[in-house]
This record gives sequence, structure tokens and C-alpha cells, in this order.
Amino acid sequence: MKSIEISARTVAEAIRLALAQLGKDRDEVAIEVLESGSEAEEALVRVTVVDDDEEPAQPERPQRTRQPLPEDVDVTARRTLEELLERMDIEAYVTAVRSTVPDQRGDPEETITLHVEGADEEAMSLLIGRRGETLRSVQFMVNLIVSRKVQKWPQVVVDVGNYRQRRQESLEGLARRMAERVRQSGRPLMLEPMGAFERRVVHLALRSDPSVYTESSGEGENRKVVIFPAKGAN
Repeated sequence: MKSIEISARTVAEAIRLALAQLGKDRDEVAIEVLESGSEAEEALVRVTVVDDDEEPAQPERPQRTRQPLPEDVDVTARRTLEELLERMDIEAYVTAVRSTVPDQRGDPEETITLHVEGADEEAMSLLIGRRGETLRSVQFMVNLIVSRKVQKWPQVVVDVGNYRQRRQESLEGLARRMAERVRQSGRPLMLEPMGAFERRVVHLALRSDPSVYTESSGEGENRKVVIFPAKGAN
């Protein structure tokens, strides 16, 4: 798994340079902000190419001491998203939930989830975008803006109408149905193009099924998951 560390004046610039050097898109990598940067010091990020056939993992490194997030960072994140939505002419209600979850190395990490609810279903759909692309961009923007305000990468997750959980459940159901077709026909089946996160959900959903196995095929936006019948499976 290829991983590089890049320093630059800002987190955004460091990430941009790392993606260019790796030749990858944002959803094909895992980003860890090691230093948020300041007027005196540059920002430092570690960008790791994630193989969507596997669970993301970070290379072995000495542990870094994690500094707790500022007490009011959840308020800052909520107000930042509300301002962005206002500029997008989207009327919505935002709530912030602060929690501690394991990071990609298994260490506890504070996370802020911003839940967006709105009466205008069309506006909510536009905010999510095709396969969640707009939602991921908004989330990245919120993290960048808040990191500049609090001088720390905040790990903010933006969700609209519980889209992320619903999408994951939908993909897991799709994976199981398509695996059943493969078992019955004995022939491989190729799914529609998906982003890295969605491909990973499919791989993990079928990982424990001994009758099939999965691989990714194609490049960029055309990358797809292929489900194969396992040798000797009926």
C-alpha cells in the first residue's frame, strides 16, 4: 500500500500535491493530517492509496499523541456548514453529534457528524449529488474551513437525511442479490461503476461468502466490482 507525506503552506495544498504525485482522486486515498499548519509552520499530511479490495490500513508508525478537539469545535463546524448551505440557497436544519470512533489504525478519534435535514427533497438530493459526490465535496470543504479556524483537522462527517447509512445498506443488499445470481448461473457478473467507498462496501459485504469472490476492474470513474463464482462452488 503506497503512502507519502507532503508538507505545504496549507492542508488543502498539501493534499493537492499528494494526489497529483500519486495520480489518484480524493476518494481513492486515505488522508491523515499530521500537522494542521500555522503562520510559522507548514501543514503536513500523509496520503495513503487505499486498495478498495481490502479494508483501509495505515503503515506501522510510532504513535503520535492526539490532541483533543476544542470544546466548541462542534459549534464551529455546524455554523460553517450552515453558512455554506445559505450560500447555496439551501434551507436546512443542521445538528452536530460529537463521538469517539476508531480510526484506520484502531486508535480512538473524536469525530463530529453533522446531520442535515430539509423539507425540500429536491434540494437535499442535489446536496447529495450523483453517488454522493457533492456530499463528499461539501464535507471536505467544511473540514478545510474549520481546520483553519481551530488550527486542527477536525474529522467532520456530513450526512444528509441519513444518506450514508441508507446507501451502505442498499449496496450490501445489492451485493448479496448479485452474489446469488452468480451462484445460480456460475458466471461472473459486473456491477455498475462505483466510487472507491462504494466498491469497498461491496467487497466487505461478500468477503465472508465462500461461494464467490470479488475483484475491481477498470480505471477512474469507470472502475467496477466484478463478482466471480468460487472454484468448486455449486
